[in-house]
Amino acid sequence: MKSGNRSNALLVELLIVVMFFMLSSTVLLQVFSTARSQSRRAELMTQALSSTQNLADRLYMAADLKAELEALGFEKNEDGWIKESPEYTVTVTGIENEGTPGEILRFQVQATEDGSPLVTLPVARFQEVRP
Repeated sequence: MKSGNRSNALLVELLIVVMFFMLSSTVLLQVFSTARSQSRRAELMTQALSSTQNLADRLYMAADLKAELEALGFEKNEDGWIKESPEYTVTVTGIENEGTPGEILRFQVQATEDGSPLVTLPVARFQEVRP
């Protein structure tokens, strides 16, 4: 009788150990999956920030804003200028006209993913008076 009780106890202990490792592996898989998605999101935000900063700098220096946006592949819509990529969408809003000389132009460059904003940069530019 005693040997039967010992073998049953050993089987129960082995089952407990196997269940522990199964639960541990499940938790680790969830942790790695979450870390991977957060890494992807951070990489996407870094790309969007770099892209919007470059665009803001180019628009700040451009002689003709509309021509520059068209050259970069932006399309005009009711909200402003928009360019879609597989990862995110970049919009430029607030450019109603080129402005008159001696005026400050203000507009906004924004990158969004599925409607949620990733990066928003305000841009202001002084339109010089040229003789």
